[in-house]
Parts: sequence; C-alpha cells; structure tokens
Amino acid sequence: MAMVQSFLLTRSTPKLAGIMYSKTALLSSSAPLLHRHCFHSCRSSWQRRTAQIHHRFSTSSSPVKFRVVTKGDPSNKDKWRRIARIAYYIRIPVLTLSIYGIGYQQGIMDFAREKEIMEAKLLQTVLAGVGCTSPEDLEMVLIAHEGEDWRIVLSRLREKLQIFHSDNVERYKEHHHRMVMLRDVAKVGEKIIKVARSYVKSKLAEVVRDAVNQLPPEVQEDENRLYEALEQIEEVALWTKATRHMEGDTWKFVLIPSVIPNAFVSEILPHRIFITTSMIETFIKSDDELALTLGHEVSHLILGHSSNRNSFEVFFRTAEILLLSLDPTEGLLSLAFMTFLASLRNAIGAEFSRNDEREADELGIKLCAMACFDTKSASRVFHRMHLADVESGKQVASNRAGLLSFFDSHPPSEERYHSLLEESGKENRDKYEDTTCASLKTIFRDAMKQDTRNE
Repeated sequence: MAMVQSFLLTRSTPKLAGIMYSKTALLSSSAPLLHRHCFHSCRSSWQRRTAQIHHRFSTSSSPVKFRVVTKGDPSNKDKWRRIARIAYYIRIPVLTLSIYGIGYQQGIMDFAREKEIMEAKLLQTVLAGVGCTSPEDLEMVLIAHEGEDWRIVLSRLREKLQIFHSDNVERYKEHHHRMVMLRDVAKVGEKIIKVARSYVKSKLAEVVRDAVNQLPPEVQEDENRLYEALEQIEEVALWTKATRHMEGDTWKFVLIPSVIPNAFVSEILPHRIFITTSMIETFIKSDDELALTLGHEVSHLILGHSSNRNSFEVFFRTAEILLLSLDPTEGLLSLAFMTFLASLRNAIGAEFSRNDEREADELGIKLCAMACFDTKSASRVFHRMHLADVESGKQVASNRAGLLSFFDSHPPSEERYHSLLEESGKENRDKYEDTTCASLKTIFRDAMKQDTRNE
C-alpha cells in the first residue's frame, strides 16, 4: 500500500495542473461578457503556471523525491515469496509420498489381519507375471516344503497311478514327472539354503567384529551405545537383514507350469523359490546347473537387490513428478519430459540391474561350491542360454545395436558364462573340502590326526 501511495504522489502534480486548467477553461467559456477581460487575465495566469510546472517535470534530471514510510523489511517479503514458490513446486511430490506411505501402512494392516488371504492374492500376482493365469495352470502349480520326505510323497503318488483307470493314467504320469522335477528342485534347494544360512551368519559375525574393533572404547563398554552405533553401519544392516531373510519360516519351492523360462525369489512372498517347468526343461540338465541357478536367485535376496530396486523406483518416480511440476509451459513440454525421464529411468535401472546380476553370479557360484556341487559344470547353463539367444536373434541384435544392450536388464549370457567359468577355478568344492564339503576320507583323516595327538 505504501508503494502505491508513493507512485500516486509522484504523478499527482502534473495531473492536478491539468484539472485546474480544465476548470479555468470551463469557467471562461460560461462567464458573462462583462467580466470576460478578468477571466482572460486569470486564464493567462493559470496557463503560465501550468507551463512552468510542465517544464520543471520535463527538464529535471532527477525525479522528485518523496519520503515514503513502509512497514516491514522488503527482504522478508522476498524470503516468504521464495518459500511459497518452493512449497508450490514440492506439493505434488509430497502428496505422492504421503499416498505411498498410506498405501504401505494399509497393506501392512491388511496383511496382518488376513495373512492367508493376502498371501494367496500375492501368489496369484506373482504367478501371473510368468504367464500362469488360467485355472488349469493354477491347479498344476506344485509346492514343496523344506524337509519333506520325498520317498513317502512319491510312493503315495504311485499308489494313485495304480488305482485310477487307464483313461487317467497319462495325466497322472505327467503329474508324476512334474513331481520328480519338484523333488529335484527341493533337494538341491535345501542344500543351497543350508549353506546360505551358514554364510550369512558368518558374514554378520565378521562385519560386527570388525565394526566393534573400530569403535572407541567408551562405546564398546556401553551396550546401548554399542547397539545404536552398529545399527548406523550400512554393512552391518545389510547382513542383519540378510540373516532375517534366510531364517524364520520353513522354505518352500514352487514349480510353475509355464512356457516362460524363469527362476526368481520375491520379498513380498519370503522363504520361497520359484522356478518354471520351461526353465528346467530348456536350460537345466543337471543338479550342478540347478544348484547354480537357485544359488543365483537366493543371492539376490541375500544382497537386498529387490529392496534396492524398489527404493530406486520410488525415488526416481518422485523426482519425475517434481520435474514435471516445474514445467514452465504449463503442460506443453510434459509429454517430452515424460518420454525423456522414462528412458533415463529405464537406462539407469538397467545399469543397476546388470550390476546386481553380476553380484548375484559371484555369490551364487560361491554358494554352489559351498554346497559341494561342480561349479565348472554348473556354468554351462549360461552357455546354453547364450546359444538360445543366438538362435533367437537376441544376441545378434544386441551386438549390432549398442542402444538395445544399453537397456538390457541382464549382461550378455556369453559374458556371464566366461566369467563364471573363470570364477569356478577359485570357487569349487575342493576349496571347502575341510568345511562344508568334508568327505568320508577327510573325516577319517581328521579322526586319525586326533587319535595321534591323544597318544
């Protein structure tokens, strides 16, 4: 208001002169003839005065200064204006994160109230991701539990084959074939899970020991401060979470009837390993190759790749919304922004995914070796995948166009095969002959050494 007043004051003097001139003209034109000379004199006087005023304002080099009293500091107004602008831009990302948080909390509440129903819905969602959607396919999904006695399971199935009529024999033979397939997955998977549990426990103990040694003595002596300090260490948090993933409920092995070759784990359905029939029938020809495949998938869970990927998606999509809210064209550039940001997100996500795959290969072959499988033979599964890629033309297309490989979520199968083949020279069952792969000969040799010491 003070600024408006100041502006009006600087413009009022010339305007006032004009108004006075108009009134003089009006009076002179309507006055009686007897007094016309007097009015002419007055008009001439006002004209001279008006001309002087106009001349002063037109020739003055500096504007007329008026003292204006303003309330408050202008810098405070600028500060609040900037704060309002920032709030305007971040309101949509904040609302997005709030909605995400509400949905997350609601999901936890629903899962706690109806755990079995929610698990069934999540399982259907996971199965739909590999093309298992029809009621017939869902009925053919087989699930095995850790520690199951397969001799009893298969013997009962054989009894059913003998009871049913000849028109159902073919169907139950196919079911028996898939049950044998599931048995192999469960037996190999149990060995991988066993060594994975042992590995994460040892790694957690190792990183905790190293972290404690680096803390000041006063923190080591205070138990509460020690726990608080350890919780802040990223590596300790990683292996603590990995231990929680591996321990707990009994593991389940899910065999999915699908033409899509795939094997995976999911954090939303913990303690489960999923594998499709096509994966086994197309690429896996031995227990060694199956062990490497399952070890690779369990490694994703141990290293927290799913959680990291989810955090990346939330962060990047929030950033997308923020950038779109800054669009100065009020929507004209939004389509271009969306296309560019989606491509950027896919490219960055693909790079992270390829690194995750390499890390899972490295830990997976280690678990395979700890479980006493032949890692050199196991690496052939990736050579078989490479041949399938070449036959389908996927590998050729990736080699021709670097842009396509730039968006690939997995490294080339040939690269992975050679890397694992080289790694098998260091990670093999001979390395763990004295620990997890102790043979009868090793046990007998150690017993003889103990007897010699006692003598």
